[in-house]
Amino acid sequence: MRARLTVAAALLLFASASQAAEAAYDFVVCTHGKGSPLEANADIVAYAVENWGVVASSSSREWENASTHCLGYMRVLGGKRVGRGVCKWMQAGGDTAVGEFDFPAAGEPSFTWLSGTGKLKGISGGGTFRELFDARAVDPPTVQGCRRDWGRYRLP
Repeated sequence: MRARLTVAAALLLFASASQAAEAAYDFVVCTHGKGSPLEANADIVAYAVENWGVVASSSSREWENASTHCLGYMRVLGGKRVGRGVCKWMQAGGDTAVGEFDFPAAGEPSFTWLSGTGKLKGISGGGTFRELFDARAVDPPTVQGCRRDWGRYRLP
């Protein structure tokens, strides 16, 4: 009987320790960026994008005052915008995570967490995002605006 209780307790402890922590994120990030045109004609518009931003408001403490730097590309073909790239995020405490964004020709854009350091080491999961507004450009070809990012991530 005692052996069974010990085995049951050990299995319970092992199961608890092996479960990943999962958390939601939901924040508004405001960014400033620049597009570098590659081609613009009647058939296609293609350009590289680079932007930097800071989380303006967050429903989770971990992402308050986080900053980001993103690199990617966008193209418009047949009136449909498609794009892909990567973003590095840094939380206020210095932990970082890298993820990939995708603007498909149809459907919702997505973001997938790929890697992290410090408290974010082993991050996985993802979500989506929606542009809230784009401000009028101060200097072409810059862009300024804010978007909402939300989803879930897991940590080992």
